[in-house]
Amino acid sequence: MNNNHRKNIRLPSEIYANPSHVFSITICTWRRAPLFMNSAYARTLTQSLHQGLFSERIMLYAYCLMHDHLHLLMSPKEGNLNDQISRWKSYVSNRLRKEGLKSKCWQRGFYDHALRREEDINTTAEYIVNNPVRAGLVDQWQDYAHSWHQWMT
Repeated sequence: MNNNHRKNIRLPSEIYANPSHVFSITICTWRRAPLFMNSAYARTLTQSLHQGLFSERIMLYAYCLMHDHLHLLMSPKEGNLNDQISRWKSYVSNRLRKEGLKSKCWQRGFYDHALRREEDINTTAEYIVNNPVRAGLVDQWQDYAHSWHQWMT
């Protein structure tokens, strides 16, 4: 039997619009291309997280931009998180094309995990920003230019 539709892995839509829900999101580049080894592209992306409509509609707690993927810890302020991420991915793709990107930027969709009540947001943020340490890129996450969390000291 040929089944041409994808399995829906998303939670009910209303959960993605609830400001009390915090999500850990992973977005991968197209074919896992190391686009963000390019420091100009990386800077454009990280700036886009802190300004404009995305920052107005999303509560961002932490992020870590690796060479071929992005980790986010966030909750919606308004609207549906799925829609906000889709618009943001399109915005960033357009910005990067203006900076010379010739290929696609993002894989379709993204991976999400809704934090459970027993999961601590600070611990999750620390886990996210420590990705470059686990990957052997730096000894301390603070030495990595593309990691941030709102509790930074």
